[in-house]
Amino acid sequence: MTDPIVVVNGRVVTADDEFDADLRIVDGVITEMSPRGGLSGGGDVIDADGCYLLPGGIDTHTHFENPTLMFTTASIDDFHSGTVAAAHGGTTTIIDFVKTEPDSTITECFERRREIAASKCVVDFALHPVVPIAAAETGALAELADLAQRHGAMTWKFFMAYPGTLMVDDRTLIEGMRLAKQVGAMPILHAENGHIVHDATTRLIEAGLTAEHHHHDAHPHVAEAEAVYRAISIGEYVDSPVFIVHVSSARAAEEIARAKRQGKAVYGETCPQYLLSALEDYEGIGFPAAAYVCSPPIRERANQEALWSALAAGHLDTIATDHAPFSMCEEACFPPQKSNGKGYFPHIPNGVPGVEERLMVMWESGVTTGRLTRQQFVDLTATRPAKLFGLHPQKGSLHVGADADVVVWDPRAPRTLSSSDLLSRAGYTIYEGTKVSASPRFVLSRGEVLVSPALSSSVAGRGRYLHRQRAGVLA
Repeated sequence: MTDPIVVVNGRVVTADDEFDADLRIVDGVITEMSPRGGLSGGGDVIDADGCYLLPGGIDTHTHFENPTLMFTTASIDDFHSGTVAAAHGGTTTIIDFVKTEPDSTITECFERRREIAASKCVVDFALHPVVPIAAAETGALAELADLAQRHGAMTWKFFMAYPGTLMVDDRTLIEGMRLAKQVGAMPILHAENGHIVHDATTRLIEAGLTAEHHHHDAHPHVAEAEAVYRAISIGEYVDSPVFIVHVSSARAAEEIARAKRQGKAVYGETCPQYLLSALEDYEGIGFPAAAYVCSPPIRERANQEALWSALAAGHLDTIATDHAPFSMCEEACFPPQKSNGKGYFPHIPNGVPGVEERLMVMWESGVTTGRLTRQQFVDLTATRPAKLFGLHPQKGSLHVGADADVVVWDPRAPRTLSSSDLLSRAGYTIYEGTKVSASPRFVLSRGEVLVSPALSSSVAGRGRYLHRQRAGVLA
């Protein structure tokens, strides 16, 4: 139990409204909302004068202590350091992933990873099982249905990329998405044509074009657009909702927009790196370009405007991070990190950090510029993620009965982002030197103050696992 708290003098922002209000929080839940000045006493008081009250951010795409490069290394943030960073950026819920390890079943890996996360997470969490490459032949699909029932694992990730290690075939997509529909789960897809990417990579290697920035050239727009179209088509065939993660290409975003115009249950996520960074920032700079390597790639600056337009129009539904940090140590290190692929992009572990920066850079680039309203910001970073991923009404908005995940957001708290001040173990940020005008003053998770001007709480294991009933519904 947490002490009762009253948050006064703030301006509540929801996905479709904003208003002045005070909040009363008892036992981690919002129990009362009243016009400003209507609540007093009965617990500790947080004065939010001059600030917005936002629902805690929900990042549905993180990779903490994530194994990669054939399980020879893992992302450098574990569930503790990663969720501490998340909390300091105003994110109070994360959803991470579970891969099937060698000589293990997806059930064994899921239960083991849930235990690890529960022992370390500072904020609340859920998990997406990754559909194994041979799921249609091994019985893993039945395991996924069981995980949905017993653990509330209602979002299953299908890789359409990385042949031979993660990429599932169309049979698995059809059977897996059909089963997901039957049990109320939502397929989420890494949509790139893995064979196109493999072929492009082979051709670049043969031509001697292996510098770090050529990772971009190995992932052409057509690979993403084709896979998005195919995922949507299979979803239509089996009557399943479809969620496309980390949309980076304007062509892919248009496929999603077209499907939405046709009334299909298709949803998409993009990430700050695709909106704010560009190929022009890292092309030809040598090893430092490895900091920007992720898949799909950070594309040309001319590609960005279409993604912003898709967000504003509601064609893209959420903003997550795909936070997957690896050290940029210059010398080869073990376990291998970014320097493993120095001068040879196929060996660079894919991923960029951003779980702490997300809300600050999106507010600055979206809200302060007029590209997004405050209501759209809340919808994209909290409310829609909660609805689509089966966390609403418990999470994602501020209302009576909801978890008291509250961010007191100060619009007059400027800072310059620097890796020296951020809490990820990555040791770098692609937003180095970015000036932001707003940042969290207080961050509450289920009524417990995790961040304040005088406090930083990072108690490992206080995060709660979230058992979800269904996913893929915006209502």
